[in-house]
Amino acid sequence: MNNQSVNRSHKKKKTRLKPGAAIALVVLLAVVCVAVALLLHKSPAVDPLTDSSASPSSESTTQTSDESISEPASSTDTSIENVITTAEPSNDVTTEPTKSEPVPTSELTTAPHPDELVTSVNPDTGRIVVDVNREDWNLIVVNAGRELPEGYTPQLKEILGCGKYLDYRVAPYYEQMYLAAKADGIILTPYSAYRSYDRQKNNYNNLTKSYMSQYNLNEADARVKAATVILPPGTSEHNLGYAMDICGTESSFSSTKEYAWLQQHAHEYGFILRYTAEKQPITGIIPEPWHWRYVGVEYAEKIKNSGLCLEEYLDSIGVPY
Repeated sequence: MNNQSVNRSHKKKKTRLKPGAAIALVVLLAVVCVAVALLLHKSPAVDPLTDSSASPSSESTTQTSDESISEPASSTDTSIENVITTAEPSNDVTTEPTKSEPVPTSELTTAPHPDELVTSVNPDTGRIVVDVNREDWNLIVVNAGRELPEGYTPQLKEILGCGKYLDYRVAPYYEQMYLAAKADGIILTPYSAYRSYDRQKNNYNNLTKSYMSQYNLNEADARVKAATVILPPGTSEHNLGYAMDICGTESSFSSTKEYAWLQQHAHEYGFILRYTAEKQPITGIIPEPWHWRYVGVEYAEKIKNSGLCLEEYLDSIGVPY
């Protein structure tokens, strides 16, 4: 190779981008990065009721409450998260009236005289059997000491075609609340709504077995502990069809924007936060920031402003339940 060839090769190796080209490349890369960031920032909230590819919850949906519980697989694997599934069978739904418009609140809140309430006591459980035919149906209370009549099944209506059902009088209010929240960029995913007596019984019994194994409890003590998480069949507001677990059942839900929206607006649609840590000595239920119960617009606002739970408030105004 002669000296001229060597000099030409050496010169080629020293080739550099012109200053103007380098600046243009840097500017182009910066523009691309900014465009990508803007697209990510403007991504809308995913609505699981309209987007089939969406996750079933806007938050983590590891279940810690009464959805559908399977028997624990082994004595060493009995945590609640490991024994729960979330499927709702279609055969839980028995009726679906065509009525979909909300009933005016003024028609819901006239309390009958105590003598008009038809109650009895179930000799097998010792619980009061509530009157499901009372005029102020929105104020029916079921809890560890009060149960639905044997064989009672509410008339149901599906929520926005999502496969979850509530009492047909309650469903339109949840739909209105859902759509109002969605307009604010909040997705209130219907996670767990109506559940049948048989499903509740299965959940309660299986959680009892789980606690017997996990905490080495006898059956009686395990049932007492299980009832703070899953009420016995016939005593749950999910059996009544008045309650919705929203976006899952994680305690961290209380730190979400969905929860903040509900705290500010749920009463406008007749819903109250039913179970809090402060009221656990009265309700007997662990704090459930995801569990919202319908009581009617008028009463929801009054109960929210009072700071009382449902039982306390009805006692304070002398309304029988």
